[in-house]
Amino acid sequence: MAVAICLLNSSRSHAVILLDTADPGVNVTAPGGDLAGSGWQYEGVWGGFLGTPIAPHFFVSAAHIGQAGTNFSFQGSTYTIVRSFSLAGSDLLIWQVKEAFPSFAPLFSKRDELSQHLVVIGRGTQRGDVVVLDGSPRGWSWGAGDGAQRWGENDVADIVPYNGHDLINATFDQHVLPGDHPNESHLSSGDSGGAIFVKDNSDGAWKLAAINYAVDDLYTAPTASAQFAAAIFDARGFYTFDGATFTQIGGNVPVPTGFYGSRISSELAWICSVIADPKVGREGNFLTLTYTKLLVAPTELTYVVEQSSDLVNWSPADTQDEPGPTVGDVQMIKAKIDTGTSTSFFARLRVTRP
Repeated sequence: MAVAICLLNSSRSHAVILLDTADPGVNVTAPGGDLAGSGWQYEGVWGGFLGTPIAPHFFVSAAHIGQAGTNFSFQGSTYTIVRSFSLAGSDLLIWQVKEAFPSFAPLFSKRDELSQHLVVIGRGTQRGDVVVLDGSPRGWSWGAGDGAQRWGENDVADIVPYNGHDLINATFDQHVLPGDHPNESHLSSGDSGGAIFVKDNSDGAWKLAAINYAVDDLYTAPTASAQFAAAIFDARGFYTFDGATFTQIGGNVPVPTGFYGSRISSELAWICSVIADPKVGREGNFLTLTYTKLLVAPTELTYVVEQSSDLVNWSPADTQDEPGPTVGDVQMIKAKIDTGTSTSFFARLRVTRP
């Protein structure tokens, strides 16, 4: 099925759709057992949507929902919005707040999300009426809203290039064996900005892997007026549209629709350049640049302080680095540069993904 997506924003705010139950009281508190600590504790309320703190003064959400509120609520406290940071073509939008978060989500920095198990959190709709085609159930329409935050499970089915960026894709699969897809979930209107968490096999921690973006769109007939929104586990017989051509979905096995999240690991350098939030200072003959550094291997991310005397030509600076406090997966670093006898001296931080 071609990538044809429907954005998840809406004025409503509701909950993740589950394959096995329409009970609105299911999965509305933090998961336990093997899923304990899988991200629920890092979600904050952003208007009618969700956002996820990722550094002491920054949270991330979906760009297409815009500024969802005048402040951000997290763990019972309210945080004042300062400004936002966008990346051309991406649906990730980072917001800076005035106050410091007491905790924040670690970032998934590796590139091995494919086939990994995930936990997704959102505020989309409840499960609605069953969708029937050719006499057989195919899924459920998007139902009523209750304002609940809900979690579900799924697996990363694909990494999809889209508009010059990467999306994590998960599909709404039926059971092959009883219990083989526990809490199998799909997204719907209002889930935008919620988070997808994946476990990092190197340290066993659940980390932020993507931000909810969109779902597959479908049509009942080969016409734009026949578009409909639903959580479908078998789309055969319906149509997709690539912007130019309608294609009827066929095949001998069920074709599930899926949801998409804006991939964190693909934008790691940009994200970390924002949350670095470098501040310039002066100590005697030293210019200082204090910034927040993500604690990952140099093979995943590099931080280089550069210097210039004319803002045109830049070169790596010879720095004396003074490590500061570590909070979560980030550490404050003060880089000191001896300016010598320079009358004009500039410094900047370059963050790159090797």
